[in-house]
Amino acid sequence: MPAATSPPSPSELLHYLPAQRVLICKECRYAIQPSAVSRHLKDLHHIYRSDRQELVDYAKGLQLADTANVVLPPPHEAPVPFLPTENGLACAREGCTHLCITTKRMKSHWATAHKDVVGSGFSQWRPVTLQTFFRGNQLRYFSEPDSRMSETTPPSDCSEPWSLASEMPCPSDWSADDVALFIHFTKSTFYDLGCGPMSRRAWQGPIPEMAFRHDFLKHGILACAALHLAQLNPPERRRYQMIAACHQGRALPQFRALVGAPTDETCNAILAFSHLLIVHCFAAEEQDETLLLVKEGEGSGLPDWLKVIRSSCTMFSHLWQTMKNGFMKPFIEETMQDEPLPIIPENPEHAARLKQLLSLPIFGKNPPLLDILEHQMTAYSSSLIILARGFGAAQAAKDKGAFTMWTAVQIWPARIPLEFLDLLRAREPAALVLLAHYCILLGPLEESWYMGGFRKRLLERIYWQLDEEWRRWLDWPFAECGLTPPRRMEDVQCDPMNVSG
Repeated sequence: MPAATSPPSPSELLHYLPAQRVLICKECRYAIQPSAVSRHLKDLHHIYRSDRQELVDYAKGLQLADTANVVLPPPHEAPVPFLPTENGLACAREGCTHLCITTKRMKSHWATAHKDVVGSGFSQWRPVTLQTFFRGNQLRYFSEPDSRMSETTPPSDCSEPWSLASEMPCPSDWSADDVALFIHFTKSTFYDLGCGPMSRRAWQGPIPEMAFRHDFLKHGILACAALHLAQLNPPERRRYQMIAACHQGRALPQFRALVGAPTDETCNAILAFSHLLIVHCFAAEEQDETLLLVKEGEGSGLPDWLKVIRSSCTMFSHLWQTMKNGFMKPFIEETMQDEPLPIIPENPEHAARLKQLLSLPIFGKNPPLLDILEHQMTAYSSSLIILARGFGAAQAAKDKGAFTMWTAVQIWPARIPLEFLDLLRAREPAALVLLAHYCILLGPLEESWYMGGFRKRLLERIYWQLDEEWRRWLDWPFAECGLTPPRRMEDVQCDPMNVSG
């Protein structure tokens, strides 16, 4: 049965910042004035009354501040996701917080606000990266943390200070487009790849610097930057996706040639690239065939990122201690925590819901031979136990503010038996239902640019793979993800223009 095109959900189109009480449109990349939400959806996104009601009701349920009363985020909290960044200027006069885009405006500011020092040798301004919530008459700039790094970045515990890769000249054989993508990565893309100040610092400095020595990492970084730009610039999305695919295509053959036998020289670059592979899998819409973790018609059926994660413990075993004590230490400590998992979820509702999955038959209309069935039952039950542990581990990580992308893949995909992947490849309904429940655990990453809409796409992909009798098992995953099953969307049958062939 073909999937129907549905209006975007609130989490797919909108992003709410409770601290500032503003609602950002992810596609338009600016905040919507509280009184203009319905008009914005109608005029700019062509979402008509019946389709936009859910979005309007969502906005009405939020505490939105008037534009004049919005409290701008302090530098250590920026950059704000889904807002564009601009090169600008900050007044260098002590105590002055004036920000603007052009030198003409800055000179005008000094001529009126700081007449006492105009014409002296005092440095009047410094370059910064700026953002703004609103446009037009409500425009007010605030600056990003990398603009004031000395004030907001804690000191490194490494033996040598880290430089920012964006401050180093790129090799002369890089094209202008490559340089632009690289700078965008170190100015903006890097932020969501880390989960704390030290891992973000690693993604902004030493990891990009490795790209000057490892061509596959260079192309992985440029592919990631292009996917980020595709998310930020909807009109240019397809073009940036093609650029990302081109760079990823150049990186993967080199990566595959090195990944089997990492050395002291290559292990850190391989580890960084494996992280970028996961981002690429989540963010690249053209790779939707890997949403179910496996591809039909492939020998192994394993996406590259899953192969790397599953084998990481053995792949880096002889180098792990060296890596943990080297310049990747902050990245590993903040991003790749691997603590013991609880046996069952602490949440009683989660435990009860997962217990119900034990009653599912693990074969469809064509049950396999008995010996094969026993292997499948073992794979399914093992994957369910790992998923139950994953719920507990995810909650523990969230409670500590330490839920990362690496957490998301380690708590389930990297641990499930290979036989369970065979069930997914065969599109066995029970395996697909288990995968749908895994979507619940991805919630903490939903606001990351590379995860926007991923859960919705995956759940709807699973929904259309299942017969009607199995779809009721998806009600809870849809509800926990704040989504509506496609069968409940008003226009599935009402609007034939929304049905894709």
